[in-house]
Amino acid sequence: MKFLITVNIFLFISFSAQAFTLNNAAGANFSQNEVKINVEGSSPCSNIDLTNEELLDVAAEGMDQYWNRAPTSRLHISKGSVIHLSSNFHTEAICTAGTNCTPNPLIVVPSDILISCNSNATDFNSTSILGVTLPNNVTGRTISGALILLNDKVGSQFRTKTRHEKMTIIAHEVGHALGLGHSKIVDSLMYYSHNPNRNYLSEDDMDGITFLYPAEQPKIASCGTISLDKNGPQKGLLFFIMNLLAGLIVGLTFSKFCVKIIRFYLCTKI
Repeated sequence: MKFLITVNIFLFISFSAQAFTLNNAAGANFSQNEVKINVEGSSPCSNIDLTNEELLDVAAEGMDQYWNRAPTSRLHISKGSVIHLSSNFHTEAICTAGTNCTPNPLIVVPSDILISCNSNATDFNSTSILGVTLPNNVTGRTISGALILLNDKVGSQFRTKTRHEKMTIIAHEVGHALGLGHSKIVDSLMYYSHNPNRNYLSEDDMDGITFLYPAEQPKIASCGTISLDKNGPQKGLLFFIMNLLAGLIVGLTFSKFCVKIIRFYLCTKI
C-alpha cells in the first residue's frame, strides 16, 4: 500500500556506498545550522485530529526523537510557531499543472520549514496519501524554504494514526524538506513506506543527513603562545625565562640519571 508521496523538484541521486538518496540533483540544503519548523494557522485542520498548535508540538517532538539525534550532523531543527501567511496553503496544490513539478507561486515558503494541513484533490487523490513535501524556495544549492502538506481531506488515513505514528510521518516528510530522498533500507526513517515501529534514525538516515549537513570540524590546534601579563613585560618575560631554565635543568638531571642507569646495567652484564 502506498503511504507517503514526496514531490521532488529535481532527479534522485543514489550513492553506491549508501542506500540514502537526495531529492535534488544539486544536493541542495539549508545553509544555516538551525532550521525552524512552523505551522500555517490561517485555517484550522478539520480532518487530521490535531489543532495547529498540537501539530506543532508533534512535529517538535519528532525532531527531538529523530533528526536532532544525529551526532555527526551540524543541523538542529527547532520548534517555531503557528504563523499566518495565507489560507492558500490549505487549499492549493503544491505544484503547478504539468509533467514536471514547478512550485506553486501562491504557496512558496519564505524561510525554514512550513507544515500545513491541506485538502487539495490533486495532491490528495487517495486517503492513503498522508503527505507531500517540496523544497519550494531554492536558489542554486541553497534551500531557503520548504513546504510539507498533510492530507486533511475527509477520510484521510493520517487521522487514524497514533500520536507516535503521526510524529514519525512528519519526521519522514521533514527529511524530504531537508533535501533527502527515499532510502532502500527497510528500518530507515526515510524508507518509502510508513513503519509504525520506527523509533530512531537508522545508520543510513544518519549517513544521509550527515552528507548534507556535516558537523563542523574542530580547528587545527595552533602552537602555544606566551603573552605579557597585566603587570608589565618584565614579569611576563622573567616568568618565561625561569620556566625555560627550569625545563633545561630538569632535562639535564634526567639525562644524567639515564646515563647512570645505563652504566649500571652495562656493568652488571659484563
